[in-house]
Parts: sequence; structure tokens; C-alpha cells
Amino acid sequence: MFWHYLLDILRYYILPILDILAVAFLLYKTYMILYGTRAMLVLKGLVIIGIIFFTSLILQLQTLNLLIRVLFTYGIIAFIVVFQPEIRRALMRVGENKFFTTLTKGDASTLSEIIDAVKFLSKKKTGALIVFKRQAGLRNIESTGVHVDGSITSELIITLFSKNSPLHDGALLIEAGRIAFASCFLPLTEKKAPRRLGTRHRAAIGLSEESDAVIIVVSEETGRISIAFKGDLKT
Repeated sequence: MFWHYLLDILRYYILPILDILAVAFLLYKTYMILYGTRAMLVLKGLVIIGIIFFTSLILQLQTLNLLIRVLFTYGIIAFIVVFQPEIRRALMRVGENKFFTTLTKGDASTLSEIIDAVKFLSKKKTGALIVFKRQAGLRNIESTGVHVDGSITSELIITLFSKNSPLHDGALLIEAGRIAFASCFLPLTEKKAPRRLGTRHRAAIGLSEESDAVIIVVSEETGRISIAFKGDLKT
């Protein structure tokens, strides 16, 4: 009898609360991922159409109800096709690990080489983009760059970003403890960014929105060092 009582409490009280909390959490995470993107505007439009739809059901407006059903049917398909990057980004966020996952699979000396190079580039106000590949594949980025496959040294990084280097434009891609590609082009963010942020910063934010990569940016104008991760830019 006691166990039946506990099962009834679990079934009728605890599980519904957990269900509501789970749905609320998913809605909140979806909102945070889409916030500030063009998909958010479309999502707001779908919510308004949904309100009109339920209103038409209550008031029995048959013609309006039929029209909205057609819009919903084809609108969802169009939403998936047009906003594929945002959907892919949402799925990436679900499966990603914490920020402090090893970035380069190298030792402390390797990381020291990168830090020394970034400090030098910052001091000389030489613009730079350094991408640390983690778990997400970046083949679309690799295809835009030049294959290097070089050891990570501060001298090589500085040389590649030198204004006299033919590979100074674009980003450096570090993978498995080596400099894999140079002069890679990154996707620009669609979020509204402050005017003070240049193309490098917008590109860093854009890639961090679509993958779990960590991107270091050195401003050519100010020499300021920034880090882009999960769609945020920290300076």
C-alpha cells in the first residue's frame, strides 16, 4: 500500500513537474541560441501565426484556419532550409563539451609558443585570427585555406601573419597540436555587432556560433586580444 502511494505521488505530482521544467529548459536554451539572429525574427512571426491559429479555432473561422494550416505546413519546411546554420548551431551546442577541453593536444611549451606569438602580434598591431579546432569538423573552413602541417612555433605564426606573407589574410587553423591550415576564410556573424568590431572579430564570432572552436583575434587597429567562443567575444 505504501509503495502504491509513493508511485501515485511520483506519477501525478513529481513527473509532471519534471516534464514542465524540462520543456522550460529546452525553450530557454533555444531562445538563447537564436537570440540576436535572423531566425529569432521568423520564430516570433511563427508564434504570432500560432496565436492567430488558435484564435481562429476558438472563433471557428474556417477559411482563416485553413490558410494558416497551409502556411504552417510549408513555412516549417522553409524554416529548416533557410535557417540550416542556426539549426546546426543548436545541435552543436547540445553535444559540445566544456570550454576547458584541451585545445591543441600539445604540451605547455606548445601553448607558450602560441602565447608568445600572440603577444608579439599584439605589440606590433598585426591583425591575426587563430582557430583552435576541437571536436566539431571544420572541413568547410579547411577547404578555403592553404595546407601547412607545420610545428607550432611563435616564429612560424608570426611569419604567417606578417604583412609581407602571402598567407597573412584569413585565419590560422590549429589541429591536433600542429598548424594545419593558413589563410582560411571564416563565416561572418549575422548578429548585430558594435561598429568598432572589424571583419576579423565578426568572422571569429561567426565561426564560434557554428562550431565549438575557440578563436583568438588580434586587432590590427588597437592590438587588443580577444577570444571568441560559443558566439561570445571576450576581450
